[in-house]
Amino acid sequence: MPAKYIAAVVLFKLDGLADSVIDPGMELNEIKPSTDGLLLIVTALVVALTITSCDDGLVVPQEERAGAIAGTITYVHGGAFWPQGPEIFDIRFVAMRFVPTDTADFLQLNRMEISNTLRFNASTDTFFIGDVAPGTFPYSGVAYRFSPDIFDWKPVGVYSDNDGIFTVENGETTQVSVVVDFLDPPTFPPEF
Repeated sequence: MPAKYIAAVVLFKLDGLADSVIDPGMELNEIKPSTDGLLLIVTALVVALTITSCDDGLVVPQEERAGAIAGTITYVHGGAFWPQGPEIFDIRFVAMRFVPTDTADFLQLNRMEISNTLRFNASTDTFFIGDVAPGTFPYSGVAYRFSPDIFDWKPVGVYSDNDGIFTVENGETTQVSVVVDFLDPPTFPPEF
């Protein structure tokens, strides 16, 4: 029996709700449902679709709220070995939602959270990044720009607690600490 007739039989033969007998040779426009039966079927379908289309029934889903990242940067040797003058143009904390494989990955700005510029020549510093979408960050740390070229960045310290992975939860602030040693920067790309 063709699919269009099976659907018609299911919809209109329930409990004698059709005014005519359904023959597989009939065209769909020849089938005349009763008004009461059709109203009952439509109402049942609307209720069923409404209930089953909700993730948890009729429970309102929890709204996803942005979190934040707050951190402390500690510079080894009290910051005595900062690059000088034209060797440093910018320094920031960067949290990545991926593990970079080369410097071209730094172009994935939509998958990173980046702090404002950190203080130069400091022995410690703090930062705060608000409005962070919840998620996991498997590679994060402090990087500095070593030339006027906007793409010339290198890491000088990475977040290492919990194997370098942290998570920002819905509406929560995640605390991180990074140690920076300009004389012993981390290997890049990272080795795992």
